Amino acid sequence: MAAYKNSFFQLIVKDDGTYLKLFPPMDGGRSLEIKEVSQYIESENIYDYDITAINAAIEGLDSEPVMVKVSNTQELPVEEKMNFQISGDRMTVVARFYPASNNYSGSLLDVDHIEKMLEQRSVRAGVRREVIRNFLHHRQYCKTYIVAKGAAPRHGDDARIEYNFETDRKAKPTMNDDGSVDFHHLDAINHVAKGDLLATLYPEDVGEKGEDVFGNPIVPRKVKHLTLKHGKNIIESEDGLQLFSDIDGHVSLDGDRVSVSDVYEVLADVDSSTGDIDYEGNINIKGNVRTGFTIKASGDVNVKGVVEGATIIAGGQVVVQRGIQGSNKGVIEAGGNVYAKFIENCVVKCKGGVVTEAIMHSEVAANGDVIVDGKKGLITGGKVCSRSRISLKVGGSDMGTVTKLEVGADPEIVEKCHLLNKKMPDIQRDIENNQKIVDMYSKKLAKGDKLPPEKMLALKNAKTAVDASTKEFEESVKLLELYQEEIAANSNGMVDVEGLLYPGVEVTIADVQSHIKTETRYCKLIRDGADIRVKAY
Repeated sequence: MAAYKNSFFQLIVKDDGTYLKLFPPMDGGRSLEIKEVSQYIESENIYDYDITAINAAIEGLDSEPVMVKVSNTQELPVEEKMNFQISGDRMTVVARFYPASNNYSGSLLDVDHIEKMLEQRSVRAGVRREVIRNFLHHRQYCKTYIVAKGAAPRHGDDARIEYNFETDRKAKPTMNDDGSVDFHHLDAINHVAKGDLLATLYPEDVGEKGEDVFGNPIVPRKVKHLTLKHGKNIIESEDGLQLFSDIDGHVSLDGDRVSVSDVYEVLADVDSSTGDIDYEGNINIKGNVRTGFTIKASGDVNVKGVVEGATIIAGGQVVVQRGIQGSNKGVIEAGGNVYAKFIENCVVKCKGGVVTEAIMHSEVAANGDVIVDGKKGLITGGKVCSRSRISLKVGGSDMGTVTKLEVGADPEIVEKCHLLNKKMPDIQRDIENNQKIVDMYSKKLAKGDKLPPEKMLALKNAKTAVDASTKEFEESVKLLELYQEEIAANSNGMVDVEGLLYPGVEVTIADVQSHIKTETRYCKLIRDGADIRVKAY
C-alpha cells in the first residue's frame, strides 16, 4: 500500500470472522472518528460489533496498525468505496474513499467508475478529474477530496455616469464681517466653455453566468442600465459615451438630462433702450431694472443693481444684489430661490426659499425657508408665507403695524383658498340675481301670461346661468374643503424669532392663528394641537 497520512481502516476477513484493521495517522495526519467508522461498518450490514472496543482501539493507536474483531462470520468481499456529499448550495461535492477488504479480488475504482457514480446523482458539471486521478495515483483513504466544484457567477457592475460639473448646486450667500449678507459671491452658475467634457457614461457590466454541479445556470445579479440624455447645445460622441458642450454657457442637470444654455448679458439698465426681455437661458443685468419693464428667463436672473416696479419671471433663481423697491408694482416669480438685499412694496413668489435682510410691506410666498437676516433681519407690514420656516430678527413695529406670518402650508394652496373665498360670494349673487328672473317670468307663465320672444330667451338664459353657477359653487365648496384639509394636515411649520415680535403680528401655522399681544423675544413658534405654542430659546 502506498504511503499514507490520515488514519484509516480496512475490513480484514479471516477464518474465525471479520476484523477491522485500524491504521494510525502518519506525519501529523488526522485521526479517525468513531462516527465515520461505525457508519461504514453498518453500511456493510454488520451490526453486532463492540463500538466501545473500536473506540478504545482508535484512541490507543500509536505507530502500528491494530486489529479489532467486528463479526464472528466471514463477511463477503467489500469493494473499494467512495462516499460523497453535495453541499446545500449545490456548488461543491466532497468525497471520502475507503479501501476494499482483503478478500476482494475485483477491480478497484477508476475514473470512469467514479464519474458514473457522480452522474447517477446528476452531478454533471465541474467534475475535477485531476483530483480524482490524484486519488487513484496515491489512494489516500479517509481523506476529503473535492471531486466537483461549480462555477460561481461573476457579478457585474451597474452603469454609472460621471458628471464633470456640480449637479446639485445650491447658491448660498455668505455673511460679511459687518453682519450684512453678501450677494456678490453666490457662485450659483455652472459655467462651461465650448468643447468642455460634461458627462461620461460607463456602461454596465452584466457579469457572467455561473453553473452549479448539476449543470444548472446561476444568473448574476441584475445591473442598472443607463443612457446619456441631453437637451440643447450638446454634442454627443460617436460611441454615445460622452457629452460635450457646443457653446459657451451654463450647464444644468434637469432630472437626468444635461443641457447647456448661454447667458444673455445686459451691460446697463433694462429700460427703454432694451425693452422687455424674454430669453431661453440665464440673464445677467449689470445695471437696474426700471419700472414697467418685464424680464422672462427659463434659467436664472441676476441683477447687480436695483429692481424697481418691474416684473421678473425666472425658471431658476433670482438674485438682486441691491434690493427690490417695487413701489407696489413689482412682481418677482422664481422656480428656484430668491436672494435680494431687501424687498419692499413688492410681490414675491418662488418654489424655493427667500434670503434677504428685510421685507417691508410686501407679499412674499415661498415653498422653502424664508430667511430674513443680516443687520436688520426685519419683516414689517404685508404678509410672508413659507411652507416650512420663517426666520427673522424683528417682526412688526412699535407702531403696531399689521404683519402676517404664515407657515406650514403650500402658499399656492393658501392663495387658492383666498381666491375661492373671494369668488364664492360673487357666484352666490349671480345665482340669486338670475333666480329672481326665473321666478318672475315663471310666475307670469303660471298665470297664463304670454311672454314675448325676448323675455322667453331671457328666462332660458337665466335658468342656464343658475344651473351653471350652482354647479360652479358646489365645485368651489368641494375644492375649498379639500384645500382646507390639506392646509390643516401640514402642521410642521415654524417661526424662528432671533430678536423681537411686536404686538400686531399675526402668526398662522397651518390652519391655527395667533395674534401677538405683547412683545415676544428670542423664541420659536410651533403648532401644538389646536394652539400655537411659544418656545423660548
